[in-house]
Amino acid sequence: MASWVSILLFLFWLSVSQAQGGSGKIPTVEFISESLINNVVQDPQTGRIYLGAVNNIFQLSPSLQKEARTETGPKKDAKTCTPPASGCQDTVLMPNSNKLLLVHPSNGSLIVCGSRYRGICSLLNLSNVEQELYYNDNKGERTYVASIEDNVNVVSVMSNYTKNGRTFKVFLVGKGYGSLDSTKLISTRILEDYQDWVVFENIIEASAVQTAPFVLKYLHDFQHAFKEDGFVYFLFSRTLDGTDNKNLTFVSRLCENDQHYYSYTELQLTCGIKNRYNKVQAAYVAFPGKELARVMSQSGNYGTVTSFTKVLFMVAHPDDDESDSALCMYPLNSINQQLMDIISACYSDSGEISGVPAVDVPYSSQAYTACTSKISKDALGNFKCGAEYLLSPLASKPAFALKSDAALTMSVHLTAVTVAVENDHTIAFLGSANGEVFKP
Repeated sequence: MASWVSILLFLFWLSVSQAQGGSGKIPTVEFISESLINNVVQDPQTGRIYLGAVNNIFQLSPSLQKEARTETGPKKDAKTCTPPASGCQDTVLMPNSNKLLLVHPSNGSLIVCGSRYRGICSLLNLSNVEQELYYNDNKGERTYVASIEDNVNVVSVMSNYTKNGRTFKVFLVGKGYGSLDSTKLISTRILEDYQDWVVFENIIEASAVQTAPFVLKYLHDFQHAFKEDGFVYFLFSRTLDGTDNKNLTFVSRLCENDQHYYSYTELQLTCGIKNRYNKVQAAYVAFPGKELARVMSQSGNYGTVTSFTKVLFMVAHPDDDESDSALCMYPLNSINQQLMDIISACYSDSGEISGVPAVDVPYSSQAYTACTSKISKDALGNFKCGAEYLLSPLASKPAFALKSDAALTMSVHLTAVTVAVENDHTIAFLGSANGEVFKP
């Protein structure tokens, strides 16, 4: 579950932005919710801010004035209930935790998915969240999106899907394992009825990342999703197999126009000496300031970084000590290059880099059948999205993880991060689990 601290970070930077050009004195702006805030999104067109909280959705003006509020719970439900709840027995009033909040600007709606009724979603009016634009609880399992379990995180990002010459707005969802949820690790959800499809239905079936044995085996914990330059990325932690419960952090990538998930590939990210900070908690993607880019380049650890090179900023902690946290940085071009090296090794070198096994096949019981094709390296650019040559998703072996030193460490449980650039300098705002905000 996302920490409510993320709103403090966001609003802190908002107040800084509003103060620019004035006296330099930073005004105090705040909005207080009586219930836990799970998600925060902003409409880039209007500047309005939407808060997904337990039992409530709030709509705020850019200056944090409450414009509207709608109650989403508590609702009569049961863990084993298949909606509609009117047909279920033994229902009781249960809180509704917001799991997913996403702005759908092209039709003026807010996508809202909660923890009740198997994680089904609704569409609210961006101009007035008290107005419900769409809700249907009798379409069955194909429209279950989120999770009824509090400890299962859900992340999402808007995208497009083309079929029969038409382009549809969709959202891609990454979701961990819940014992009563669907087993779709990654899903693509449509936002309108079309032919046999209904709103919120998963329209891509990719068994390799949507089957129970592997979802349960690795215990994914998603923390962030974003897209950049035609790719969609998910950031999460998972175990290596069912025999070792230690978490490792991965970033996965797939081509935005990949309608089969052939291109889905995972890259392990290590943070700190001997990967001490192995479990990701939050992340933010931004351009660095010129000074940070210069320092990163001169260190020799990040390749060439400029102020036009986007960087993934990540906070993480060890499995066994939440009170010890670190901030690590990964240039997106380094992530992409390492992913291409893994894919290239599978296409052309039997899964090896310099004679060392580099490729794992975590979602197949027949891993030995992968990486058997022999495509010339000159032709690799034609297959960056996988096609039929990669029938099962790939991952890097631990030895080929993308490594990062800890840029800073703190003796506190960090759960949120955002980054701003001021006068060529990069400023990180870090939030802790107990409500503190730090500007190191």
